[in-house]
Order: sequence, then C-alpha cells, then structure tokens
Amino acid sequence: MKNQWVLLFLCSLFIFVLIYTASSKLLNFSHYVNSMQSQPISKWVSTILTYLIPVTEVVLAYFISNKDLRSIGLLGTTFLLFAFTGYVAYINISGLYSTTCPCGGLFSNLNWIQHLYVNSILTVLSFFTYFYYKKW
Repeated sequence: MKNQWVLLFLCSLFIFVLIYTASSKLLNFSHYVNSMQSQPISKWVSTILTYLIPVTEVVLAYFISNKDLRSIGLLGTTFLLFAFTGYVAYINISGLYSTTCPCGGLFSNLNWIQHLYVNSILTVLSFFTYFYYKKW
C-alpha cells in the first residue's frame, strides 16, 4: 500500500509539472514564441520545437495518467527531461546566459544555474520513478 502512495505521488508530480509548463507556454504564447526564436538553434528547428514541446508535455501527462500507458509516459518524460537538462547544461557551459528561457511559469524566473539544478533533480527523479514503476 505504501508503494502505491509513493508511486501515485510521483506520477501526480510529473503530471502537474508537465501540464503546468505546457499551459504556461500556451497561455503566454507570444512570449514563448519570442523566447524560442532567441535560442541558439536554427529558426526552422525552433519553429518545430515551439509547437512540439507543449504538445509532447500534454501527451506525456495523459500517458502517465493512463495506467495502460504509464510506462511509456514515464519513460518519455525521462527522455524529455534529459534533453532539457542537456540543453540547460549546454547554455551554462557555453556562457549563453543572456538567452531567454522559454520555459513556462515559475521555471522562467530561474537563472540558468538554478534551472540546471531543478532539471537535474526532476530528471533523476523521473528515471527512478520509471524503474520503480517497472519493478512494482
């Protein structure tokens, strides 16, 4: 029973984070588009990611909420967070601190170092949640 509550909490956490960030991006879409266009990536990649990221976040949240798709959702969330963390690490290593963070909501108020810490914690937590779910 205790394991079930831990898993329910962790899945709820990731559903909240994914829906929160996706809705923040979509509710302030013009700011999000401008932030994405200012990233040090090509414009066509930026344009694709502008739409792909929030849609992916919503789909992954749905997958996590659906018991039959939960494993895919947790694994997808781990990969997505790993990619985000790698990108934030790149920004920190390359010194591109003036780049605006395209994340939504409270995450956009973090500096790049804080962002790296939060993303790293969420990535590790999602990795362990996936394996905890598979084991359980």
